[in-house]
Formats: sequence, structure tokens, C-alpha cells
Amino acid sequence: MLSRVADAMYWMSRYLERAEHVARLLDVSFHTELDLHGVLSGPLKLQWNALLAILQVDVIPEPEESLQQAISRRLTFEMEIPTSIMMCVNRSRNNARSVRGSIASEMWRELNKLYWQLSDPDFRQQVLTSPHDLYQTVQVGSQLFQGICDATMSHDESWQFIQLGKYLERADKTLRILDVKSQLLSRLTSPTELPLANLQWGSVLMSCSAYESYRRLYISRVEHERVIEFLLMNPELPHSVRFCLERAADALVEISGKPLERNDSPAARRLGRIISGLRYRDIDDLIESGLHDVLATAMAGVSQLSSSIQQQYSLH
Repeated sequence: MLSRVADAMYWMSRYLERAEHVARLLDVSFHTELDLHGVLSGPLKLQWNALLAILQVDVIPEPEESLQQAISRRLTFEMEIPTSIMMCVNRSRNNARSVRGSIASEMWRELNKLYWQLSDPDFRQQVLTSPHDLYQTVQVGSQLFQGICDATMSHDESWQFIQLGKYLERADKTLRILDVKSQLLSRLTSPTELPLANLQWGSVLMSCSAYESYRRLYISRVEHERVIEFLLMNPELPHSVRFCLERAADALVEISGKPLERNDSPAARRLGRIISGLRYRDIDDLIESGLHDVLATAMAGVSQLSSSIQQQYSLH
């Protein structure tokens, strides 16, 4: 297939997945603020600063704005911020438009509808009056797009590049959420801070669409070692790092036509190394090795993997 088409498929999917993650992070932060409102001011600032660290952006409020209002406004609509929802949806739509003949008309219709909803001035006002509804619209729009994609497109090379973009972006965001939150929450060590730590670890699960799956597997209270293990190593959770990278490996095998163990490309070797580390190490070993170092190494590995794939298949 043409590298231009592969490039558009990959980035169309990756940008929309990124928009969904930003919307979910904002939604979870908004609800966590409601839960903590009136309790303490420190935890509120911690929550919003964690979000900025995960997305690697810096936001300075205007004089009349709170930090939450400034972050919500800028990360939702600001076109100068590469990770804002509007910028990601716009880039996804531009890539989809360049390959309209290669995707299902229903996919284009759903993505186009989401873009024009976010462009509507009346709808944009919801970020102030009812942010949950706006962020839900983005998340549902992205999930509808991916569902329509799976149900209507042939699972050929084009579809495999869509899977690569989606799962690499998802693995990257799960790793960043875990890294930033585990460092911040490691400071909450006193018994009086335990309820706050549990609430924050619950928000980590919700940020990865994993809260209900976790509660079905573990009946007891939220415990940070289990959360980390669940989001890093669970082979069945769609947002765990292992699940995402194994699905990315499946896509790479289909695209290259070679089993991963017989593929000596830099991308295949990197992907194999990261997956092996997640399959064959246990959580106690990871924590003893220094969780931040382990997560930083995994993030660097996923970043190098993305660069290798982009270089190998001429994706920009």
C-alpha cells in the first residue's frame, strides 16, 4: 500500500485516541475536584498539576481565571496546544479526509460530526456549564469511530495501521499516567492521608477506563501495587500496557508478514523486548527495581518503537 495512505491511517487513529485520552483525563479531574471540594486545597492543585505533567504542557491562568478553568479552556479548544482536544480532532479529521476513499463513509461521518460539534459556539459553552457532557461526547465519538472501523473495514493493511496508531498512543498514555501519579502519590504516606491516596488511585483507574474492571477482579479497596500491576501487566484489559503492545505486535506481524521472533527490524526487536519485560517479570520485582526507572525505560522504549515504525514505513 502507498506510504501516504499508511501514514494517514496511522495518524488519523492516533490523534483521535489522543483526543479521547485528554477528554477522559479532564473529565476525571473535574469529578475528582468535585469530590475533594471543600476538603483541602492542596489535593486539588496536585490533581491539576498531575494532568499538566502527564500531557507535558504548561498552562498559566489569566488573572480572572482559576487553574481548573484555564486548563479546561486551553486543553479543550486551544489550537496552539498540540495535545488539545480540538487540535487532535482537527488533525485526525484532516488525515481522514485525505483517505476518504479508503475508509468507510460512516467513519468519516462520525468524525466529521464530532469536529463540527466541537466547533459549534453553543456546544463549546458546555465546557463552562456542563464539562462532563462535552468530554463524554468526545469519548463516545472516538469509541463510535473505532467501533465502526472494526465493523465495516476489511482487516487488511490499512486497518492494521489504524490499530498500530491506536494501541501505541494508548500504551504511551497509560505509562505516563502511571509514572506521574505514582511519583506524586508516593508522598501520601501518613495514615490520615490513606483515604485521599485511595481516591487518587481510583482516579488513576478511571483515567484508563479500568475502574469497573478492577473492582470486578479485586473486591477489596483500591491498593496501589494492584493498580500498577493491573494497568501494566494484565493481558486482558484493553488499556493495560501489555495488552496494547501485544495488539501492536499482532498488527506489525500482519503488516510485515513475519512472526515477531523472526523479524529483525529495529521496531520488532524493541517491541519484543518491552513485551517480554511485561510478561515475565512480577510486580514486586518492578517495584524493587525502582518503579519510576522502570516506567521511564518503558516510555522511552515505546517512543523509540514509534520512531522505528515511522521510519520503517515512511510515516511522518
